[in-house]
Amino acid sequence: MRLFAIALVALAASTAPAVAHPDGHEMEYRQQPRPIAEIAQDSVVKLVAQAKLSASWSKAKPIKSEMRMRGTAQQWVVTFENKAERTRAKQRLYVLMTPGGQFISANHKLS
Repeated sequence: MRLFAIALVALAASTAPAVAHPDGHEMEYRQQPRPIAEIAQDSVVKLVAQAKLSASWSKAKPIKSEMRMRGTAQQWVVTFENKAERTRAKQRLYVLMTPGGQFISANHKLS
């Protein structure tokens, strides 16, 4: 009887995680989209790494995100501000992203 009880406890312990987190639960969590501002921040860091922006931009934070229509296409415009830039006209950076989060372009003027 004691051996049967030990085997039953071992069986219950090995199946508990499967009951607690059914299949698909973790996949749902991983598929939740990241905020567009966070994705745009990664794009800015890549531009700094490629020497297309000065290093001070890697610390710039997004100040605004908005969806706009450009012709027939939707785009995210994520605005960054960097007070470390000497030239006032270059203290703002506009990062354009697709609705799905793909980088389109970045510029100091919004067109």
